[in-house]
Amino acid sequence: MPMNKFYLLLLFFIVCSCKKNSSQVSSYDASFFSGISFFNSNKISIDTTLINNFKSLDLKLFYKNYDNQTVWESKLHREFIIAELSNASTEGLQPEDYECKKLISYENRYEKLEDSSLVNYDLLLTKNLQLYTSHISKGKLDPKKLYDDWDLKTTEVDINKILFDAIENDKLASEIEKCKPNHEVYKKLKRCLTILNAFPKDSIPFISLKEKIIPNKKNKAVINLKKRLMYWHDLKKRDTLTTVYDKETQDAVKVFQDRHGLLSDAVIGKSTLEALNFSRNQRLEQIIVNMERWRWFSRNFGNHYLLVNIPDYNVVAVKNNDTTQTQRVVVGKETRPTPILDSKISNINLNPNWTVPPTILKEDIYPEAIKNKGVFRKKGLTIIDRNNNEVNPYSWNIDDANKYKYIQNPSRNNSLGSMKINFPNKYSVYLHDTNHRNFFSFTFRSLSSGCVRLEKPLEMATYILNDSVKWSLKRIKDTTDISYYYKLKLKKEEAQEIKNAKLLAKNPSLIIVKKTFEKPELKTIVIKINEEILIHQLYWTAWEKAGKLQFREDIYCLDSNLYSKLRYH
Repeated sequence: MPMNKFYLLLLFFIVCSCKKNSSQVSSYDASFFSGISFFNSNKISIDTTLINNFKSLDLKLFYKNYDNQTVWESKLHREFIIAELSNASTEGLQPEDYECKKLISYENRYEKLEDSSLVNYDLLLTKNLQLYTSHISKGKLDPKKLYDDWDLKTTEVDINKILFDAIENDKLASEIEKCKPNHEVYKKLKRCLTILNAFPKDSIPFISLKEKIIPNKKNKAVINLKKRLMYWHDLKKRDTLTTVYDKETQDAVKVFQDRHGLLSDAVIGKSTLEALNFSRNQRLEQIIVNMERWRWFSRNFGNHYLLVNIPDYNVVAVKNNDTTQTQRVVVGKETRPTPILDSKISNINLNPNWTVPPTILKEDIYPEAIKNKGVFRKKGLTIIDRNNNEVNPYSWNIDDANKYKYIQNPSRNNSLGSMKINFPNKYSVYLHDTNHRNFFSFTFRSLSSGCVRLEKPLEMATYILNDSVKWSLKRIKDTTDISYYYKLKLKKEEAQEIKNAKLLAKNPSLIIVKKTFEKPELKTIVIKINEEILIHQLYWTAWEKAGKLQFREDIYCLDSNLYSKLRYH
């Protein structure tokens, strides 16, 4: 009990002892105690000036709900708050952001604190718990303030409602736990953080190659290669180390490469070397920034969605928590990154035409056209003016360039290929086929101008349309294949010839005007998607799979910068 209260209570007993009438003392005693608030409650009134000094609306509303009195009289509550904030590092956050040392100091002296110190302690507990709750609920930083190409739905969190409910129902621990992302990837990242923190200090020298490491040959760099593979548990520890790049080490390199999304060929190339030379601390930073990103992502991806992980060059389709399809993708290059977004699929275009976007026109088409106007026909582009008339490419002038639209007609070889998937977004991006189908054999696939290219676009269209009668895979393939229409034309011509032959057999003098059929061409077909299928284009470079740490190249160089902002913001 604080000393000032102790002295007040002592004074009361002294006064009472001076009373001559015991019955009066008993009666006065009861009324006196009922009027002293500290006897019924340890709450202390807080001057609103102190609350306003924090310049926090949440703090102000929190204490208004409790009549501007102290809240944290429960030792269990205080100890939970301090323990949770002190363990913030398990969430990839920093305990020092929540004034843990100061809170612990107050708690250790709690029974001796003056009222003014109790008030300050209460305010600091609330302020830091609110801050922590906000951080674990929606992230420490706001991606929309950091990036121009991140358009995720903002997580709305009523921090005070969470705390009011937690206090009222005495469920502070469980309610705070609910604020953390419930994604399995996030939970596994927490385990990765624990695993990596248990690794010994990384003091192994970086691998420096002066010559190529050849299988079954000696190379001095192999010693450090083996040490790093053993450090990461990809190679079993040995009593002796040799300079020979033996089969066991080659197999370990393949395992390492697979964990890093590289071609598992045991060749120590540039990408493998860079991954090998990442330190433990760099990997810890990578995990921490990915945990922050998962706090930005939606808590609920929906029952049916496509999920693109940009650095992994991969898309999965998930329905009712079951992965129903997966395939490789090509994503935007560093100078034209694929945006991070949430949306809903609206329609599919079979045989899409392609209107060249402004960025590609400015950076690619115009510079080439100034040198050689033949580039328009070379790329299959038709120039259309504002009256929808076609413009002769050789009369094109850079001064009038922005008055026109530049369109590629439907073709398997146009930039969108045979299919595209549309969804509302402010970046004018979509998922689509491509005329560069060889790109999917590459390990590094950050090669597009921002859109996501699909390895198996027609299979994805079949999956999304989900109509085996009207839109089977065969029907879609036929619809997008110009040779199919030529075959139909040929059949019509053959049928017409047979019909004419029969007519002439009956009447040899009959004059038959030969019927001509239009030259086949692909026409754009737009198919609306009525089922709610969401799409999430996300960015994460670290996770855990089957008990093994997985890392991917930070293709847009975001990790290091984000870590700096998390630690020094």
